[in-house]
Amino acid sequence: MLNNNENIVSNCPVGSIVIAGAGGFGLEILDYLEARVSQGSPPISGFIDDTPGSPLPQGVELPHLGKIDDFIPSSEQAVVVAIGSVSGRRLVLERLWRRGIHTPAFIAKNAMVSASAVIGMGVVVCPFSIINRNAVLGAGVAVNVHCSVGHGASVGAHSILSPYVALNGNASVGTECFLGTRATIYPNIRIGDGCIVDSHAGVRSDALDRQMISSRGNYRVSALRTR
Repeated sequence: MLNNNENIVSNCPVGSIVIAGAGGFGLEILDYLEARVSQGSPPISGFIDDTPGSPLPQGVELPHLGKIDDFIPSSEQAVVVAIGSVSGRRLVLERLWRRGIHTPAFIAKNAMVSASAVIGMGVVVCPFSIINRNAVLGAGVAVNVHCSVGHGASVGAHSILSPYVALNGNASVGTECFLGTRATIYPNIRIGDGCIVDSHAGVRSDALDRQMISSRGNYRVSALRTR
C-alpha cells in the first residue's frame, strides 16, 4: 500500500503513460489524464487492448500499441488500467505485475484525497470523488465520479465503486466487489469479498462473502460467482 503522496501519476518520475483498455472507461480516463498534462503530469503515449483489430474510435489521435501481453514499456513508462469490470481489472493488473510493469495510482485533478489516506497500486480515482481521512483503497480499486469514501472506511483490492457510491465512516467493502450507482454503505457496516451491491441500495447490516445485496423488494440473495 502507498501513502497518497507516493507513486501517484502526478507525483512519481514517469516519462509517459499508456492506458490499458480502449473501451468507454478508457476514453474517460484519457480525458482525465489529458486534463492533468497541462499541470505537468506525464504525456499519454497510447492504448494497449486485447480487442481484435483497432479498437480506437474516430477522433482519438493516440496510437493503438498492441495487445496487453505484447506491450514492452520503454524506460520510465507506466500503465493506467482503465478496465470497468472487477475480474477484468484484476486479471489485467496481475498480468502487468507479473512482468514488473509499473502501474501507479491515478487521481483525477478534481478529486480530493486526504493526505492520510492509503492508496494501493493501480488505483483510479475519478473526478469529484472524495477519499476522506484514514480511508484505505486496496490495489486496483476503481472509484468512479462523485463517490465518497468516509473517514476510516476501506475498499478491498480490485473492487469497483460506480458513480455516486457512498461509504460512510468506518465502513468496509471486501475484495473484488461491485457497487452499483448510488449504493450507500452505512457507518461501520462490513461487506464481504466478491459481493454485488445493487444500484440505489442502502446497506444497513453486515454481509457475508459472495452476496448480492438489493433494496428492491427488500431481499438479499447469494450471487453465483466464478473466477
